[in-house]
Amino acid sequence: MLVTVYITTYNRRKLLERAINSVLNQTHSPIELIVADDGSTDGSQEYLTEMHEQGILTAILNTTGKSKGACYGRNRAISMAKGEFISGLDDDDYFEPWRIETFIKKWQEYTVNINVFSALFDSVVEHRKSGPVACYDTGVATYQKLRKGNVVGNQVFTKTSYLKAVGGFDEQMPALQDWDTWLRLSNQYGDILNVNTRSYIQIQNHEGERITGKPADKIRFAFNRLMNKLQPLTRSEESHLLATMYSGYPQIDIRISELFKIFMGGHFRKVAQVVKRTLLK
Repeated sequence: MLVTVYITTYNRRKLLERAINSVLNQTHSPIELIVADDGSTDGSQEYLTEMHEQGILTAILNTTGKSKGACYGRNRAISMAKGEFISGLDDDDYFEPWRIETFIKKWQEYTVNINVFSALFDSVVEHRKSGPVACYDTGVATYQKLRKGNVVGNQVFTKTSYLKAVGGFDEQMPALQDWDTWLRLSNQYGDILNVNTRSYIQIQNHEGERITGKPADKIRFAFNRLMNKLQPLTRSEESHLLATMYSGYPQIDIRISELFKIFMGGHFRKVAQVVKRTLLK
């Protein structure tokens, strides 16, 4: 089965090479690799052009001089994908060699034993300054669970036709794009299932920008857009979403009305953490 893997990148040449190599070293084949560069000036475009000419991957290069965002590149890659299945990889992370093969085997197994599911994901190993930590261990990500938080992470393995049918990624979202897409995917096609092999390695302790460091106004805009899409929200759902925003993004400015909703939702510890963090600034 042909599997498409897409990567979006911007000025991370060395990290990009590691990500690409982790796809090329998969135990499953064939794999179609599509890499979308958003206007790098660090030699990444020249490197990708060479790989493209050698037939190793398909390169999509933004040469306009103006950033179009990661979601634009992802959607370009998705529109070009020829694989029956598709998955993504961030340029500063990498796959363990067995990742795609495991997904294929589990998809075949679950197709026989489980009536409805939309995608697969795997637990993530985050490399932080304090050391590696396993994350996203939820066994089944239902649509209802995803309405309260992203229990899947930043990548799934699904049918290319499914990802195209839900419209890919929202290019108006400055953050939370993955979460938003998994919501639409699970709502239309069913649960997202965890294969539990920890095959995705996410590097937190590098010097490049991560979403958690984006300006507060962009983060708040993304949460507002997501919450509007999910209307009507229950009080429990709203409190969970607000708690996620405050706990995951310390740059967010405090609004008493929102803290009250979080408190009334039973997230007492998170409210205390936010207040303590603010006092220590």
